[in-house]
Amino acid sequence: MRKILALTVATLCYFITYSQEVESASNTPSLIITPRFDVNPYIPVGGKGYSGVDFGNTSLYTLFEGSVGEHFSYSMSNHWLSTDPASLYQNAFRSDSFDFIDWLTLSYSIGRWTFTVGKDMLAIGGYELDPTDVDQHPMLCSKFWQDCAIYQWSARVEYESKDESSTIAFQFGTSPFGELPFASKLFTYSFIWYGEFGCWAPIWSANLIEYDRGRFIKMASLGNLFSFGDFAAEIDVMQKLYTIDSTTDYELSLIGKFGYTIKDKVEIFAKAGYEYRTGEDIFGWEAEEPCFIPAYIGYGKGYAFYGGGVNYYPLRNSKDLRLHALIGSNTHSNSVAINIGATYHFNLTDLVKRQKEKHKAKNE
Repeated sequence: MRKILALTVATLCYFITYSQEVESASNTPSLIITPRFDVNPYIPVGGKGYSGVDFGNTSLYTLFEGSVGEHFSYSMSNHWLSTDPASLYQNAFRSDSFDFIDWLTLSYSIGRWTFTVGKDMLAIGGYELDPTDVDQHPMLCSKFWQDCAIYQWSARVEYESKDESSTIAFQFGTSPFGELPFASKLFTYSFIWYGEFGCWAPIWSANLIEYDRGRFIKMASLGNLFSFGDFAAEIDVMQKLYTIDSTTDYELSLIGKFGYTIKDKVEIFAKAGYEYRTGEDIFGWEAEEPCFIPAYIGYGKGYAFYGGGVNYYPLRNSKDLRLHALIGSNTHSNSVAINIGATYHFNLTDLVKRQKEKHKAKNE
């Protein structure tokens, strides 16, 4: 595994160095540093409600990406800090956990085809998985979003239609049920379709996720975005089965998000979801613990979450800085959570470029 990572990093370094030497044929690499700070108090509702305060999705990320010539591009997203930073490094290079590398990819594009290798997001689909983790509000996310180690080592090929309305992709990757990539010999096979047809933009996928040698979870996900001017609605439907005809072991997720944007400065949104399972807890933990989000959903039980909030972008002609405030609850916690925070996407490359331009203009 370390040899694979070293080879991928070495390859990226080669292309980055090469891109700096061949300015006329490549784009300048981009480095974005993203800190986020949250305060998340919980207010109990009733005698058995959960109470406390934490720092929500407080974290530090970086995104480094660029291209070399006409065909090659690279992207690396790192999760350096979280509310439990030790786990990011203790679990490094495991398939069943999150670590400090979200993705690390190298892509080759020719015509309408793109080939990508490296650590990548599984092509599982759905609009809840679409935003980057640092921009997401975990208290209003599904159990699947919370539990599934979505970033895996993989190879992916995708094709874009001539009218650019559809993109289909096939992906072969490691399984989130394995402990070590490739060594566990558990894999994921995915097909995904991205579409854009006027007011409707689907993200539909079908997946086989190996949880034991030769045994697969069959997953279908139907993500749909409906846009009407400043109003948008996201509707995700996901079902996971052990067998195609299973009526005793399956999970079903229904998620809806509805938002309204005011002059590209304010986003008002509401989100709700319902998850139900009849048998084994496919992706969750098998022990209960006191927390706002359940450690697992009991057999034959449902779980609902709901809430809403506001995202505000105060900078002129920019969405680099986001201030947010939201409130949410669920059928597990008997409490209400309030989240207030800020996220800033600091583009270091643009800053250096502007400083160079100012210096050049001053000397002239």
